[in-house]
Amino acid sequence: MIRFRNAMGYYDIHTHQMPFHKEDIAIINRSVNPMGDIQPGSLPDTFIRSYGIHPWYIYNAKEQIDRLRVLAYGPRVVAIGEAGLDPLAESPVNLQKEVFLAQANLAEETHKPLIIHCVKAWGDLIACKKAVKPEVPWIIHGFRGNSELASQLVRLGFYLSFGDRFNPSALCVAWPDSLFLETDDKSIDIREVYRNVAEALDIPEEKLRIQIAKNSSIFRLKGYL
Repeated sequence: MIRFRNAMGYYDIHTHQMPFHKEDIAIINRSVNPMGDIQPGSLPDTFIRSYGIHPWYIYNAKEQIDRLRVLAYGPRVVAIGEAGLDPLAESPVNLQKEVFLAQANLAEETHKPLIIHCVKAWGDLIACKKAVKPEVPWIIHGFRGNSELASQLVRLGFYLSFGDRFNPSALCVAWPDSLFLETDDKSIDIREVYRNVAEALDIPEEKLRIQIAKNSSIFRLKGYL
């Protein structure tokens, strides 16, 4: 188990890389293929993580879902995903929905938040949420939409996670209670994201850190801090 020095530190709730600073709190994401981790051996056992089936990487849905069910119960797995809907992916939309709903139901079963990849499929995503009626939080990662879309999603109970590129007006909609920050697959320091977001919100960075730490309680990270 890894212990972080500062519970009010910097939280990166969705990343594919190791954190720049060992004291930062990073949820490292891995996609699941039928054999398990797409990047086996690349992640030390001490790091917290999320596992999911990305819509770009659906190869054998049944085997992947079965494998994910095993990985999801790992002691350092704090979220499911990224699960998603993306019409730009090669997988048929109906198959994507099936795999997405399987992951949403697994998130409910494991009581772990669901991290979501969504591209130009907002209507389908909202319909899925209404069908599942989730009790666990649903977080849209890498959100770059406008304030109108952000308002609709926040009203429906979604959290929004922002990275190095964002719409400032949407950021203001998510602030304070529906906001997370991330680095995703970018080789950037989460602290840079914090600085940029604090500047866009015109608030002290410390205030942003305190709020993100508060919001991050949904991941039940107490045992890792």
